Amino acid sequence: MDSHTAYQLPVVNFINEIMKPGTETWASACQVIRRALEDHGCFYALCDKVPMELYNSVFNLMEELFHLPLGTKMQKTSDKPYHGYYGQHVQIPLYESLGIDDPLTMEGVQKFTKLMWPAGYDHFSEAINLYAKLLVELDHITKRMVFDSYGVDQKHCDSILESTNYMLRSFKYRLPQKDENNLGLHAHKDTSFFTILHQNDVSGLQVKLKNGEWVDTDPSPFMFLILAGDAFKVWSNDRICSCEHRVVINAKKERYSMGLFSIGSKVYEAQEELIDEEHPRCYKPFDHYEYLRFIGTKEALESECRLKAYCGIDYGDNK
Repeated sequence: MDSHTAYQLPVVNFINEIMKPGTETWASACQVIRRALEDHGCFYALCDKVPMELYNSVFNLMEELFHLPLGTKMQKTSDKPYHGYYGQHVQIPLYESLGIDDPLTMEGVQKFTKLMWPAGYDHFSEAINLYAKLLVELDHITKRMVFDSYGVDQKHCDSILESTNYMLRSFKYRLPQKDENNLGLHAHKDTSFFTILHQNDVSGLQVKLKNGEWVDTDPSPFMFLILAGDAFKVWSNDRICSCEHRVVINAKKERYSMGLFSIGSKVYEAQEELIDEEHPRCYKPFDHYEYLRFIGTKEALESECRLKAYCGIDYGDNK
C-alpha cells in the first residue's frame, strides 16, 4: 500500500508539566498510549528533554563516527547478538549501524569511544552519555504509564526497570547509487521492550498501521517514535503488538537516526494481572538474551512467528 505523511499515530505531549501521576491529564495520556500500543505497537512522544544544542551535537557526532574507516568501525564486536557493528550487507547495502553498550555509564561510553578514537574523545563520550540518560528518562515514564493503564502495581514496573539493560544504537543510511533500490532496512519488528527512535531531519522511517497501510513518520527534533517490541508483547500477554517498521530512502542526503533499546536481564513471564479466561497465558518464561540468539536460527527464520516458535504456548491439544 502507498504510504503518506499524516498524523495517523497518536501524539502524546510530554512537554505538559501538569501531566503527573494521579492527574486527569496523566490518566488520559495513559489510555491513549495503551490504545496506540494495542492497535499499532507505537506512538509519538512530543518531548523537549533533549535540547536542540545536544540534538545537533549528537547527530554531528554520528556523521563523524560513520565517516571513520570501515576497519575501525568493525572493531566494535560483542558476544551479545546485534550489539556490534553491522553493515556492508548485500541485501541492505545502504545500511550501517553501531551499538553502544551500557550507555548510561561514562565507563560504558568511553569503552566504545576509545575503540573508535584510541586517543579519546571527551566531547563524544559526554554528549552520548547525557543523551542516553535523557532517553532512558522517557523510557521509564512511558513504561510506568503503560503499567498504570492496565492497573498493574508500580512495584512490578520497578522490578522491570531494575532488571533492564540498555543499548544505544546509531544508524546511517547512505544514498542509493545507480541501479540500487532505495530500501534502507527491510520490514521487521524489534526484539526489545521498547525502542525509542530519534531521527535527524531526513525522513525515511515508515510504520505499518493496523489496517496494513505504511505511513511515513515525522523526523522533527522533538518527536520521538516509541515502538513496542517482542518482549513487551510477551509481558502484555499478547495485548500489545510489536510494531512493524522499515526504512525507505527517498531524500537527497544521508539519513542518520538513534535508537535506544531496552533489554531484560532476567527471565520473566507475562504479567499475572493480564491473564484471565479471555486472555489465557500465551507464553512460557522468556529469556531476552536467549531469544536474541534464537532469532538468527533456521527454526526462527522459517517460522511464521519467531516469538511463538521460541516460547509460545500451544493449547491445541486441549481443544
